[in-house]
Amino acid sequence: MTRRPWGAISAGLAALVFAAPTSVLPADGPVAPKVVFIVVGAVLLAVAIVLTRREPGASGRGDAEDADDVTP
Repeated sequence: MTRRPWGAISAGLAALVFAAPTSVLPADGPVAPKVVFIVVGAVLLAVAIVLTRREPGASGRGDAEDADDVTP
């Protein structure tokens, strides 16, 4: 069974939340709703980073077998 890339999905959602005030709210509107979008987007981005770091292969360490394939 394949695992979904939840880190990438939540990063995409964070980008949409960050961009939403530009297309939804008026430019001269109050600042408070825009701050809510920024805070929610920041939380989603933090979750995306944590989820991406927990994915298999995120440590950057290769297998011992792959180390033999490198030639100088």
